[in-house]
Amino acid sequence: MKAIPLILAASLLFSPGTMSAQTSTLTVTITGLHSDKGTVYLSLYNSAEGYPKKASLAYRLAYNSIEKGKCTIVLTAIPKGLYAIACYHDENGNGKLDNNFFGIPKEGTGASNNARGVMGPPKFDDAKFFVNSDTSQSIKINY
Repeated sequence: MKAIPLILAASLLFSPGTMSAQTSTLTVTITGLHSDKGTVYLSLYNSAEGYPKKASLAYRLAYNSIEKGKCTIVLTAIPKGLYAIACYHDENGNGKLDNNFFGIPKEGTGASNNARGVMGPPKFDDAKFFVNSDTSQSIKINY
């Protein structure tokens, strides 16, 4: 009989309602896209390590299509914390950000807080934002 209250307590602790209270939804709207061709790729980082160039070190990756020069990506189950976003418009559909001979992007890029780098990509500290409830970010792509 002692097992029943323990099982009930455990089921309440790990119920979907309890879990969702600990995480949030992050909605990212990307605007200023040159065309509806291609895909927008987004990397969500929870530390400066790898930001913004090493997607393999990102906390979460996502992508979506473009409609009327705009793309919306919704990320669910995001734990409370500090994050930064890097995204790019893969206009030619080759699955990567194309750069010129000097390493300057030939396709559109963007970052949370619309952070821009000086002589290079933006820094994590300029793009960081805090998630502690459902959050929105608007990013304008730069070409």
